[in-house]
Amino acid sequence: MNDARTYLEHDWYAGGIPANVVVEKDAYIETSYGFDRLFSERQPGLILGNASGAYHRTVFALGPKGRIVVGAYTCLNDTNLFCNDSITIGAHCLLAWGVVLTDTWMESDLPITVRRAVLQAAASDPYRRLPPISTPRPITLEDNVWVGFEAVILPGVTLGRGCVVGCKTVVAEDVPPYAVVVGNPARIIRFLEPDDTDAVRDRALREYGRD
Repeated sequence: MNDARTYLEHDWYAGGIPANVVVEKDAYIETSYGFDRLFSERQPGLILGNASGAYHRTVFALGPKGRIVVGAYTCLNDTNLFCNDSITIGAHCLLAWGVVLTDTWMESDLPITVRRAVLQAAASDPYRRLPPISTPRPITLEDNVWVGFEAVILPGVTLGRGCVVGCKTVVAEDVPPYAVVVGNPARIIRFLEPDDTDAVRDRALREYGRD
């Protein structure tokens, strides 16, 4: 695999951006420190969409088979993404500090022998990588999703378009479009009016756009 890296002039961290990271036009990366745990062997392993942003110490931790796609204009602010298969984030999403997205989770009924084998494998790895302890399940965030600080999105979850996840909420099941969810486990407390549809946008442009 080509290990040629790109280096940011303003960066305090010398690690650089791995060659299998695609940075589209006007995407912003505050520091390459967030790629220190990116071990994906896929081409590409990570795509940062047009004008998206990875701020502060956003972490992209990918196993060899992991791939993350971040949509246009999406903002990741000190967000933690752990991926052994697939995490897809749509356009115009906002993810706050301390948010965790993980497509792999330790199942409560795993025998002790399996847990021991995983820890032994990590101990013998020079990078101390923890291999998947269960089958990864893809995570999908559709467009215009907002996720509050320190919320946790668990494997297999889809967050529907325009939904809002409250701070410190733990989401283990799909969230429908435009729902507002809070708590652990997450529960729906209301639905928002869909104001981001093509029809609403076209009407706004007609009413407020300049001639």
